[in-house]
Amino acid sequence: IRYSLYNLISIDAHGHEETTGRGEDFTFWDTASDSLQLLSKLGLDEFYVLETTQGGFTAFRMALPEPYRSRDTWCETKVPSDEAMLAGAASFGGPARVGEKVYEKIKQMWIKRYAEPEGYDPAFNCLLNRDGIDDKINVPTLVLHGAEDPVIPAEEAKQWSSKLPKLWKFEIVERGVHHLSLTEPGDEIAAQLVPQFIKETL
Repeated sequence: IRYSLYNLISIDAHGHEETTGRGEDFTFWDTASDSLQLLSKLGLDEFYVLETTQGGFTAFRMALPEPYRSRDTWCETKVPSDEAMLAGAASFGGPARVGEKVYEKIKQMWIKRYAEPEGYDPAFNCLLNRDGIDDKINVPTLVLHGAEDPVIPAEEAKQWSSKLPKLWKFEIVERGVHHLSLTEPGDEIAAQLVPQFIKETL
C-alpha cells in the first residue's frame, strides 16, 4: 500500500525465496548482473533500485558504469552454516527488540538462504574492503542507516556515503537497527523518504 503508486518488480536473488542458486558459490556481483539482465530483458532502461541490508551491496554494484563491472573484482566464498546465521541474528536486535514474529521471520529467512560451509565473514570483508569505486557511482542515491546497527557503525556508513558524487540524502534513523525495512521505525522513515527521493530525482 505504501508504494502502490509505483510499478514494483521483486527479484529473487540467488538463495532467496524460491530461488536456490545454481549449485555453486555465488556473489553479490552475480546477483547484480542477473538483475540488470532481467531489467534489460523487460525493456527497462530507467529504474530505481530499493534494497536493504545485503541488498545494498547489490544496488551498489548495479549502479556502477559498465567498465567497472569487471569479473576480476569479484570475490568467491562459501555461504555459512545454520549455526553461524543464528549467531548473526543478533545484528537486528533479536526478539526483545523487534518482537518474536519479526525475529522468527528474519531468522528463518537467513537459515533458508545460507546452508553450507562457513564463509559469511570473508564475503562481507571482501565487499567492505573493496576500495576505489564509490566515486564511480554517478546516480542519485538515498542512504538510510540505523543508529543502533551493530554490524556497520553509523559513522562508518556516513563516511562511505560522503564519497558518493550524487548523494541526495544520508539519514541516520534513531532507534533503527540493521534490518531497517522490516523493523520500526526504519520502515516508516523509508516510506516517507523514498517517494520524496523519487519525485525530486526522476
